[in-house]
Amino acid sequence: MDKENRLLLRYVRVGVWLLAALFAAVCIALAILIPRVNDAVGRVTQTFGHLETVLVEVDELSVKADEALVTATEALESATTAANNANQLVVDNSDAVSEAMAKINAVDFDALNRAINDLADVVEPLANVTNFFKN
Repeated sequence: MDKENRLLLRYVRVGVWLLAALFAAVCIALAILIPRVNDAVGRVTQTFGHLETVLVEVDELSVKADEALVTATEALESATTAANNANQLVVDNSDAVSEAMAKINAVDFDALNRAINDLADVVEPLANVTNFFKN
């Protein structure tokens, strides 16, 4: 039994040394990995901070775009109203314009010119008489 106990003790010692080596390897791995994981977590946190800033800016731009769209819609509605009013003015006054053009076309310009010339012939001697008394 003594031989068996020594063999068992030897196996226990080897096991303890292997367990200690495994524990040391895990500690070394953790000592190497923890700073890297910590850096990675810091970078992820920083990235999320930048992402939050970008999302806030996108939200602000979205609000400004909505306001610009409302303003553009109002301007378009005003332009449409103005065009409709101008169109209605043309429609409402087209009969009056047509009637006025018909009256203008009905004027005999040749007769009007002859009447003006006749009036000038009559007024010219009268103007000479008044000029005579004026001097």
